[in-house]
Amino acid sequence: MATGVSRKVKITGSGSTSGGSFDSVHIMGDGQVLGSLDSETVRSMGSLNVSGSVKVGQYRQIGDAKIRGDMQGVQLNVLGQLDIQGSIRGRTVKIRGQIDVQGECEADYFDARGGFHIHGLLSANEVEIRTWGPCRAKEIGGGRINVRKSKWGGLKQWFSATPPMGLTCEMVECENVYLEHTVADVVRGTTVTIGPGCRIGLVEYRKSLKVSKDAKVSQEVKL
Repeated sequence: MATGVSRKVKITGSGSTSGGSFDSVHIMGDGQVLGSLDSETVRSMGSLNVSGSVKVGQYRQIGDAKIRGDMQGVQLNVLGQLDIQGSIRGRTVKIRGQIDVQGECEADYFDARGGFHIHGLLSANEVEIRTWGPCRAKEIGGGRINVRKSKWGGLKQWFSATPPMGLTCEMVECENVYLEHTVADVVRGTTVTIGPGCRIGLVEYRKSLKVSKDAKVSQEVKL
């Protein structure tokens, strides 16, 4: 059932609405947006399917969502599974679960505690990753990156058949780098720390480099 008041949309149970501009969109159940969506706030608890792009101020999701186009917002909070056919851009992107982005991800602050697959570039001033699941990106660039393996993720892997909990990417290029359980072809930065469980092909650094005894770096170059 779908009801609408003025520029507000609320779907309870199962329902759909056409795309457009709204003040708020609330989903409680199974909701579909037939077209692109532009709203000050979007809150979804259940399942959301948008056949176009999404532009939003505040986005909060509990459950799963599929966006057929791009996603752009100020505050993007995801608890569950989010699939985006295009790219995602936000001031703050917080993931607690899984996200799959066919394009690129751009943010001021990117915070992921779970797993993700970003097929293009992940670019952010600050990148915080706790690997509860497999994390993949083609490249990562920004000011600071901090990748640590979650202890709970390790327990999850012990009791299940999930792939190794860690980050895999072709290149990491940030000013300040701290990595654990990361496999990368190239890591480049000013201050670089390669922690336990890493397998790195080439590290290029400007000021300092620290490598854990439990990590493997094939080549080190001071710029």
